[in-house]
Amino acid sequence: MSTSAADVVPDIERGLASSVSAPSEKRALQKKPSYAFTSASPDAAAANDDAIETHLFDIDSLWARESPILVEWRSGRASKRLRGLDPLKEAAMNLLASVRIYFRYLVTAEAWALSLVSVAATLFFILFESRGRRLAANVSWAFISFAIIFPLTNSLNETFKRREHALACLADVKAYLLSYYQAHRDWDWGENGRERLPENHVANVRLVVASLVVDMRDVLTAPSTTRQVHFHTRWGREQKDKIVEMSRDMNGRIAGYFDRMSLAVEELKYAGQPGNEAARMRQYVTYVMRAWENLKNIKKYRTPIATRAFARVYIFVHPIFWGPYYAYLVDGMEGDDEKASAGVAVATTVYACLLSVLTSLAMMGLFNVRYRMEDPFFDAACAFESDARTHSRRETNGKHVGSSQQGVDLIHVAQEFAELLRAVAAEVVDADRNKCGGGPTRSTYPLPRVSGIARVETRAMGDIGNIEKLVV
Repeated sequence: MSTSAADVVPDIERGLASSVSAPSEKRALQKKPSYAFTSASPDAAAANDDAIETHLFDIDSLWARESPILVEWRSGRASKRLRGLDPLKEAAMNLLASVRIYFRYLVTAEAWALSLVSVAATLFFILFESRGRRLAANVSWAFISFAIIFPLTNSLNETFKRREHALACLADVKAYLLSYYQAHRDWDWGENGRERLPENHVANVRLVVASLVVDMRDVLTAPSTTRQVHFHTRWGREQKDKIVEMSRDMNGRIAGYFDRMSLAVEELKYAGQPGNEAARMRQYVTYVMRAWENLKNIKKYRTPIATRAFARVYIFVHPIFWGPYYAYLVDGMEGDDEKASAGVAVATTVYACLLSVLTSLAMMGLFNVRYRMEDPFFDAACAFESDARTHSRRETNGKHVGSSQQGVDLIHVAQEFAELLRAVAAEVVDADRNKCGGGPTRSTYPLPRVSGIARVETRAMGDIGNIEKLVV
């Protein structure tokens, strides 16, 4: 039975549904929890070995295999009729999605209140007359530009920089923590030096790492306590005190987990691990601690409260002081004809009110985006609001609609850490020579004549259903 490069599919690419369209049934992707290769008969060990041997020295043909994601995407588009209208359809869908996002995330209760203020101020200056003339003036917008727009856009840019820095730190935490755990699970020295380690060493390290990740998740996803309401209202101060106290306890536990991780390295040294390898593992811990301190600082500290208060107040009062400008526009559109028709008068008034509202909503939209990005982490408050809005929908279709559809532009900490825990939960099959857990597999120690690294498999150490639900 011949096997082509297209039949060799690493497990990381098997996460797609088996319904992916493919040129032949050999391309059917199968979801398995191990890194293996598959052929036309994925359950047949002989066929599996044939595929490995065939392509062991032919990675070019493996690279030539077309992405199954691209195949699925192309087959989905090819099955649709009227393909010539696809660009128009996509443009319409993008526009509708943008409008939906705008009204869902940017039009808040404050935005509605601001719209009422804008309409009321505009109507006042249009309808009120003194000595037969409106209170109209061509007010300059220069002050608005440097007092509101420029600070908002500049601070919005800074909040996105904070998010990018947080993503980099989160990537460091995931990479170095996983490397630290893999060192405890896989690294060996001498002739099976791991046999001197105490029983369940790897399981203990895994529990410490998992506990550390869970508390990190809880700290980063805690509701923000640095809003103005938390400093200037009684209710806000009480909520702040409770959340800060709980976060303090979590941070104390996190410090304890780092202590245990340090002592776990010492346990390896007592069993004979070389000092250079132990130093590398301690370096992993140091990098994780530094990245975690950066994440804590991003969570805790914000831009100055005074600038936020300044922007909010000015956005609300500017329609009142710039109302004469909209009256000036109405005068210009009606012209010098004192007998303008009622239709023209109504149309110009409506236009001025809409322009005032749109201008105010543009400012409030910038402010709301900046406000949401102050804390770049998708927190428990966002999830609670999401659950409240989608409770009935989940009851009807049984789907979890939460962090995947909410928290636009925010970092989904739970998803990121769930991905890390899924990797930490992986155990190498047949690595059972030592009571400590982990170590070399039976196919790699004693050292075989022919390497079988490509055949090494991993599996989850137990039921990780709750973790898998969040992994995207």
